[in-house]
Amino acid sequence: MGRLIIKALADLHGYLPPAKVVGRCDVLCICGDICPLDYQHNDTKCVSWFCLDFVPWTKSLDCDKVIFIAGNHDIWIYNLYKEKKRTPSRILKCLLVGNHKAENKIVYLQDNSYNYKGVRFYGTPWIPKLKNWGFYLKDEEIIEKYNNIPKKVDVLLTHSPSTLNNTGVVLQDMKRQFMDFGSEELSKAINSRDIKYALCGHVHSGEHSPATINGTTIVNVSIKDEDYKPAYDIFEFEI
Repeated sequence: MGRLIIKALADLHGYLPPAKVVGRCDVLCICGDICPLDYQHNDTKCVSWFCLDFVPWTKSLDCDKVIFIAGNHDIWIYNLYKEKKRTPSRILKCLLVGNHKAENKIVYLQDNSYNYKGVRFYGTPWIPKLKNWGFYLKDEEIIEKYNNIPKKVDVLLTHSPSTLNNTGVVLQDMKRQFMDFGSEELSKAINSRDIKYALCGHVHSGEHSPATINGTTIVNVSIKDEDYKPAYDIFEFEI
């Protein structure tokens, strides 16, 4: 079986890179915060944007699968979950609203796994430290979520950074410079498992250079800076 080409990004905030910029890959991973900032508190507008903009964009991409998780700005997805405790598959059906063919390409993960051509992906969107945002949990609650991460994962998608490799440290915004929004509980979960790649977003100016720690390659794949402008390349790797 051949190796998969995987590309990853996060914190789109409505920005959809042209297909030629994304380029060819087998799987595109998106680690949360996909909706436009202007819509983040309007569920109806977010769902409409997802159907009319995001889904057609995924169809234009030269890849087989688009695997995404939510982020703290994706309050509309959090509300779909919170209101009726919907499963990830039910959430995706609600979002697609008739775009059933897109279900063959788009995969939504929320505390569950997806296996594609022998590669195991796992996604979890929860964040600590920022109350009143989507997918916020207290430390004792987030531990329960991280306990569900399988012992062996090829590609872990989280919105929150860990405290590893400075992926959660603000390096650009002078008002918050060197503040660490990483999750210590996530670091413990990663270090106690066999995870090949741990991808995150959330902190736009966190360390983007990948580093391998205890066998896990840690990388922040946010593509925007603290001013919400596209600033970073899409991360690419093979597995």
